[in-house]
Amino acid sequence: MTAPRIPAPRAPLPDHRALTGLRRITPTDGLAGPFRALAVVRLGPGERAELAADGVEHAVYVSAGSGRAATGDVRVPLRPGHALTLPPGSAAALTAGRAGLEYVHAELAVPASGEE
Repeated sequence: MTAPRIPAPRAPLPDHRALTGLRRITPTDGLAGPFRALAVVRLGPGERAELAADGVEHAVYVSAGSGRAATGDVRVPLRPGHALTLPPGSAAALTAGRAGLEYVHAELAVPASGEE
C-alpha cells in the first residue's frame, strides 16, 4: 500500500518576512479567539527576554537571527523557522546570539478551569 499523496498548496506559503513591519497587535485590533497579543520582538546581541506563562500560553516563531531558549537545566538553540510554545505554568528565558534574535510572539488566553 502506498502512502496517500498530499496535494501541493494552491497558494504560496506566507513569507515570514512580511511580518517584520509589525510591532504589536492587541485583541482590540480585530483579533478573535484566544489571542491576547501578537508582536514581532527584536533582541540585540546578548539581550534576554523572560517569558512566564502565568494564566496564558506563549508561542514563539523565530524569523531571523539566532539564540537559545532556557528553562531549568534545558537549553534549546533557536534559529529561523524554529517554534517554541510555553504551556500555562511554565517559563523560559530567550537569549539572543551574536547577530541578535527576531521572533513573532503570540500570547494566548487560557480558559479558567471548567470553561470551554
